[in-house]
Amino acid sequence: MDKILDIFRNKWFKRAVSLLSLGFPAFLLYVDWLSFAYYLQPVNNVPLFLVYVLVNFVFAGIMFYTRKQLITQLVTCISPIIAFILLIISFGQWYLIVPPVVICAVTFLAAGSNETLKTILGTVYLLMFVVGTLVYLTMLHFNLTVQTLANLTECDISKRSENYTYSPDYSYRIVMYIDDAGDERSLTSYYVEKTEDDISLPYLNCYKHINSQKVLVTMDKDSVIYKWLTNDDLYIDGRVKNIPKLFEQAEEAARSTETDDNTDDSDEIVKTYYEEHDYNDEEYFGPAETVASAVNVTTEPESAEQNYE
Repeated sequence: MDKILDIFRNKWFKRAVSLLSLGFPAFLLYVDWLSFAYYLQPVNNVPLFLVYVLVNFVFAGIMFYTRKQLITQLVTCISPIIAFILLIISFGQWYLIVPPVVICAVTFLAAGSNETLKTILGTVYLLMFVVGTLVYLTMLHFNLTVQTLANLTECDISKRSENYTYSPDYSYRIVMYIDDAGDERSLTSYYVEKTEDDISLPYLNCYKHINSQKVLVTMDKDSVIYKWLTNDDLYIDGRVKNIPKLFEQAEEAARSTETDDNTDDSDEIVKTYYEEHDYNDEEYFGPAETVASAVNVTTEPESAEQNYE
């Protein structure tokens, strides 16, 4: 028994175990990504929550055991920032937010870091959570989210219907977003999502919703008829849409937008550079003869009548 205790007290063993604490920020980043890009649909809420809490408490035990190690101290200083990102992305999904935020707070206070550093960082983190929450609540008042500000989706996940219609080969699905402001003002948006990037975890299905494509917006969803004609063709509201072509057009539009932005930036840089330098036309373009020959411009001689006049 004494030998086992000596092993646990050994500083090199603690340093080795402290490497496992790096898994906590990696785990939080993974949860951030899932919350940002995917719609999380639990299969069974109770087991999912228990597993999620268990994973958080395992990392809490590791960090508490190695709280005086340098790696753990760095992890406890970084993790609150990642937890704050999770708060902003998943605001309202408290089963995702509360466990890691509590673990971050406890391990940060228990870490063997310098007390002055903990006081400063603790104050900054507290202000960050309070001010960030107020700003995000203001954004929600104007129907703005992190995903919409990044121009990755127009969807409001809170209005998503879980009644999906899949293509015959299950490559695509139709998703409805129902904005019900009353029986006479119910607005329904139909989107098509790819299923190739979906993730299935224990007790949790993750459906990727960013970069989905809108196919219809209507105020009378009861009269809308839609069905899959083939694996790629969708009939909706009297029209046939080729879904792969729809995604290709969206990707081309995104690439052209990026190209235009880069071109505009380059033109602005060139313009700014030459505005700062006092060049005359010959210094900028070169001798007139060279320019004329380069663009194949020929100068016609003036007619005799013009000379006479």
